Amino acid sequence: MALLHILHRLAADLALSLSVAHLNHGIRGEAADRDQDFAYRAATTLTLPFYTRTVDVPSQAQQTGTGLEEAARQARHAFLHEIALSCGAGSIAVGHHKGDMAEQLLLNLLRGSGLKGLGAMDPVTRQGVIRPLLDCSRKELTTWLEAEGIDHVTDATNSDTAYTRNRVRHVLIPMLEASFNPSAVDTLARTAALMREEEAWVSDMATKHYCDCLVSEHPNHLILSTEDLSHLHPAARRRVLRRAAETLCGSTRTLTTAHIQNLTDLMDQGGSGRSVDLSRGLRGILTKEGLHLTVEDQNLRDKRPDLLAETPPFSYHLERPTPGVPCSQVIAETGDHLTFQWRQAPENPVDSRNATRVFLSPEAASFPLTIRNTRPGDRFRPEGGSGGRKLGRFLSDCNIEGPKRSQIPLVVSKEKILWVAGHRLDTSAAPPSPGGLALEIVLQRNKKG
Repeated sequence: MALLHILHRLAADLALSLSVAHLNHGIRGEAADRDQDFAYRAATTLTLPFYTRTVDVPSQAQQTGTGLEEAARQARHAFLHEIALSCGAGSIAVGHHKGDMAEQLLLNLLRGSGLKGLGAMDPVTRQGVIRPLLDCSRKELTTWLEAEGIDHVTDATNSDTAYTRNRVRHVLIPMLEASFNPSAVDTLARTAALMREEEAWVSDMATKHYCDCLVSEHPNHLILSTEDLSHLHPAARRRVLRRAAETLCGSTRTLTTAHIQNLTDLMDQGGSGRSVDLSRGLRGILTKEGLHLTVEDQNLRDKRPDLLAETPPFSYHLERPTPGVPCSQVIAETGDHLTFQWRQAPENPVDSRNATRVFLSPEAASFPLTIRNTRPGDRFRPEGGSGGRKLGRFLSDCNIEGPKRSQIPLVVSKEKILWVAGHRLDTSAAPPSPGGLALEIVLQRNKKG
């Protein structure tokens, strides 16, 4: 009520257009209905648009397995952002005051929060929430309301010490004021402001480390270099991991220090293919490529990570291409496709190491060719090598994870591997004569692969 009336009095000078939004959480029965009606009458008296809704937060909390306080917070924020969008509001003003700031700092401290948590509440957030009253104490606000003759109501559950925040408000803070510092709330609020400034400075430095460690970034999936992470100071490493999680999830509210430590432990333990499940569908997977972070909507514990899943066996047959007519084969299991056509061989030999385009002499390929993925016992003789090798050992030396090996197409002629596509030709795939007829094969990888 203090926030509403202060903003209403400043509206003309600040060119503000105000609307009032109130959510009934469905927790307090008739008392909640009374507060909802009170908010409506207050907005009507000031001739302001009023938006309200009633939701069943207890049922939502039970369905999602979330605590009642957190479920109420989520429902409230979703409602306020929805209303702000519908009425074209640029900001959502909420009534947190200095006491709320002190309480939040203590709550976060007791949870083991880092620097960001000790900053408690931002006066202005990236999500458009503003807190104009953070420099005011609860006593100052209630005194002003009484002096101005403005009615307000008190939520009876604010006195219920079954809630953690209320125990901090009614037990811990009074004890700190009585036994340690009469100005504990002011001191804690100043400390939170200092922590926010420190956080902003450190966050800027962490951004550079994050960019240095980032190997690739896609929707719901990014890769960090474990080598670069290992060279960072532990504090900087935690920052990079938290920044990565925030990039994928949008926030790190439910990501704890223990979750970040789990990712650090995963890297320290090593072992390609290990994974750890975190919060909000976030999973860390360690491979030779680096530390993968993925986020999925469903419960990860009942789903094998795609990065560790084998591609099903596939096999396709290709007849001899017609001269002058390219022939393509799409591999449905991976989305890759290979194009074959007869062409004039280049004057200079093409190195097949990690190549996606190779040339074979006509004598090397006996049609029909087979395009398949790896099988147990596969062997070939890498071009430029000293002899035959197990394909699995060759791919391991190329730092290709076991599950990813099954994605690689092999071009096979009479059970002999001619080309490990994208990696190396077999010695038997004799190079064509410069300028002579050659079978050109081009691999086009699926961009998501």
